[in-house]
Amino acid sequence: MSVSARLNRRGATLPLTILLLSLMGVAVAISYNRVSSERRITGDGRAQLGAFAVAQSGLNRYLSLVNGKPAASVTVTYNDLPGGTAQVDLRQVRESTTTLLPAVYIITSRGTYTASKNYDALAPAAERTVATYAQWVPTPFDLNGAFTSLNQVEINGNSFTVSGVDRSTASATCPGPRATIPGLATPDGDISLIDFPNNINGNPDNTADNIGTSGVAGTAKDEVNIDWAAVLAGTAFPADYVAPTWPTATQFNDWPVTRVNGDLTLPTGGKGILVVTGNLTWNGSPLKTWEGLILVGGVLTANGQGNIYGALVTGLNVKIGTPVGVTDVGNGTKDYRYDSCAIARALGHIGSIQRVRNGWTDNWSSY
Repeated sequence: MSVSARLNRRGATLPLTILLLSLMGVAVAISYNRVSSERRITGDGRAQLGAFAVAQSGLNRYLSLVNGKPAASVTVTYNDLPGGTAQVDLRQVRESTTTLLPAVYIITSRGTYTASKNYDALAPAAERTVATYAQWVPTPFDLNGAFTSLNQVEINGNSFTVSGVDRSTASATCPGPRATIPGLATPDGDISLIDFPNNINGNPDNTADNIGTSGVAGTAKDEVNIDWAAVLAGTAFPADYVAPTWPTATQFNDWPVTRVNGDLTLPTGGKGILVVTGNLTWNGSPLKTWEGLILVGGVLTANGQGNIYGALVTGLNVKIGTPVGVTDVGNGTKDYRYDSCAIARALGHIGSIQRVRNGWTDNWSSY
């Protein structure tokens, strides 16, 4: 090989060096892009988990704070959850007042995770939606009789009926009739102040069921399964209306809980649960009818006519150690009858919301 040929080959080193550097640059760029992609994918996955946790936290918080039957549509936003915010939406899919079946709801929680580090300024915050079906389960209520009293009961004349035979009849919206219960339940089974015991219908018939001994130190108060102290505190049977506010006829169609702190002279008939912490006076003109449940801390004084379809309990202040006088139903046409459907509708507002088993999902569509 000549000297001139060897000299012509020395220039090949520079292109090879440039090619090698280019390959190394491409490899570095590919590696950086791959690392960045993996960081972004890892960050997105972490953000999705965070959004899921926020959504589930919002759902759990809402369920823990429900203390009464929800409305047909509710939207609540929680901005103080760890890691982000959640919007909880509740929608009723089956109501219960007319059908007497448990009310069914769908509850969705849309969580937005705001604590993640975004590698792209244009990337939105991670969101995740979870949902569950839930139903409103009314609180069970243990009745001693259609008319239960922890104090002595006086009924004058024979124009009255106290009956534990279920007034409701079987229909598409009502499961009645139920089993016959006592018409009257009193301490010691006392009917000494009742003129015509044969007007008491139920099981037992023509007499009162003996629920124990009388007085604040007696045993009858423990047989009436009502937490009267909790009712007085407002933690049981929370009120929809508190006197002097009195529901209208239209509002009574929702079977609300109406509470009176102290004594009450009943202004009109109504529906739902009536809680009177003091004494209840029931004047017979005009005729008043109550459908549902009446709870009276003191005595009932009923003059003239009046109807109660559901259940009545008086003398409940005995349960908190306060002696109570005599409930005087008086003369006049009275019709106090056990009605299982009226009670079920009245108690429909008192209960708890419970998740439907296998009714939870984390892939609920949201737009």
